[in-house]
Amino acid sequence: MNPTLFLFHRMNDEQAAANIEAVLFAFGKPMSRVELSDSIGADVETIERAIEILQTRSHSGGIILVDDGTNIELRTAPTAAEMIERIRTKDLSGDIGKAGLEVLAAILYRGPVTRSEIDFMRGVNSSQVVRTLLQRGLIRKAQRGAEGRASKLEPTTELLAEMGISKLSEVPEYEQVREKLSVLEAAYRQTEQA
Repeated sequence: MNPTLFLFHRMNDEQAAANIEAVLFAFGKPMSRVELSDSIGADVETIERAIEILQTRSHSGGIILVDDGTNIELRTAPTAAEMIERIRTKDLSGDIGKAGLEVLAAILYRGPVTRSEIDFMRGVNSSQVVRTLLQRGLIRKAQRGAEGRASKLEPTTELLAEMGISKLSEVPEYEQVREKLSVLEAAYRQTEQA
C-alpha cells in the first residue's frame, strides 16, 4: 500500500489544520492547496476542511490565514498592524552597525556581488544584514545570474543620496580600492589553482 494514501485516510481535520499552519509558518510563503496536500499528505477535501478550521481560529489571534482562492498564506492580523509597523519603523531607523557597513562596502567597491560572495569576503553569513539593507532600500537585487544563479546585489540611488554622492565613482578612493580588490582576487585564484 502507498504510504501517502495511508496518511490521507488517517489524518483528521484538526491534525491537518495544525500541519498546514506549521508548513505555512515554516516556509513563510503562499502555498497552493495542491502544495499543501503534497506537503502534509492529506487529500484536498481534508485540506479544505482544515483551512476552514484555521480561518475560524484566526479571527481571534494575531495571525490570520489569507486565502486568495489559489494560495493560502499566514499574515499578521490587521489588529496588530499598528504595532508591527511601529516595530518595523524602529528596526529600520536604527544604526546599521559594523556588519551593515561591511556589506555596504563590499557592494559599493566590489559590486554587483552575490550574497555568497559577500559571505566569503566577510567570513560569516550575511543573510540578515542583506535582508535589512534590502528593506531599508539601500541595496537592491540587480540581476539574476546565468541559469538560476543567485541574484547580484548593487547599491541604490537612495544609498548614494544618503552618502551625499551622485555616482559610484564618487565613493572615497573608489578606483584605488577596486584595483586592489582585483589584484587580491587574481592572487587568490592563482593560489586556488595551484
